[in-house]
Amino acid sequence: MTTPFQQLIWDLEESLESEGYLPLYSFSWWVRGQKRGLTEQDIAALCGEAYEEITQLHRLHLEWFDWPALDLSSGRPAAPDTPLDFDINTTGEVSTPFLALVPD
Repeated sequence: MTTPFQQLIWDLEESLESEGYLPLYSFSWWVRGQKRGLTEQDIAALCGEAYEEITQLHRLHLEWFDWPALDLSSGRPAAPDTPLDFDINTTGEVSTPFLALVPD
């Protein structure tokens, strides 16, 4: 039987391969979309574990991007100590930059 963690990794790798980047908000969107009844703490822990796994499997680094569309040439490197943010503003406002993993 496949675990939620394995499913998350497979989905994230598929997104990375097809899109060429991996927004951090997609981690929590996928987990919430599975409607497994996880607490916010469980979701955060699962996202953190998946981040560690993905960054071990692939050579990636974090960059900041502005909405609405992602243009890989417009990314700005994130500082090494940037806190990981697996959520985005859910009020419908998308004026703040978001973090994404991009290939080295």
